Amino acid sequence: MIRMIGLDLDGTLLTRDKRLTKKNSEVLALAARRGIHIVPVTGRPLSGIPEAVEALPFIRYVITSNGAVITDRAKNRTIREHCMPAEKALEILKAAEENSIIREFFAEGHGFHDPQTHEQLWKKFEGTPILAYLRKSRIQVKDLYGSLSEKRGGIENISIMCASPAERGEVLSRVACIEGIRIIFPWATDLEIVSEDADKGEAFLDLAAELGIPAGEVMAMGDGNNDLGLMRAAGLSVAMGNSDHEVIAAADHITADNEHDGVAEAILKFVL
Repeated sequence: MIRMIGLDLDGTLLTRDKRLTKKNSEVLALAARRGIHIVPVTGRPLSGIPEAVEALPFIRYVITSNGAVITDRAKNRTIREHCMPAEKALEILKAAEENSIIREFFAEGHGFHDPQTHEQLWKKFEGTPILAYLRKSRIQVKDLYGSLSEKRGGIENISIMCASPAERGEVLSRVACIEGIRIIFPWATDLEIVSEDADKGEAFLDLAAELGIPAGEVMAMGDGNNDLGLMRAAGLSVAMGNSDHEVIAAADHITADNEHDGVAEAILKFVL
């Protein structure tokens, strides 16, 4: 019996143009009426949850920043948080100081970047649905390192976008030796870095334990490298049809892709 469903957002619940389809919304509502907890589990910060997902009345718990933070939205409280100290984040960011590299850090539920990165991001994603997400979730600061030092609560996540896979390899060679971190490979040119204690799967099981739900009674759905921990933690794991090969290999089942209501299809088949 499935009592909790963990859903990645980009590439899983959302379409390529970042929409929540009517069918996915309706099936999630049906599952929620059966008493099943629906939990977004995303690499996005809390401020980056799409408005269409935020508006779903049954979404109470959210896991953000690749498992760094679990939030109870109903009580406006953090259930669990695994962040990096600012000093560790500074070391990582300084390892990727080339002008062509886009660098951001995430803290307090937002992404922070300097004017140069702001210009690069807006140029990179101009005319795409991602720009709306950036406007909703990012804060521009004059001094990236100075702003970083002010985040006493710690750093949830760091995003590094390189111009090429080769450039990413160079950055990776410099950050791989830094202790106490977990490195995620979301795209061929990008890195995301979190505390070694931050993981989507571990956060998902922590929330399940908080709610008194055994690991065997949770289902997870994802599509990318940062979802592997989530898939391996769940009693039932489902890969989207558009998933990376390693996600498909790790999953118990495969559903339709994110353009064809794969989330709804899997919930109807395996849960309802």
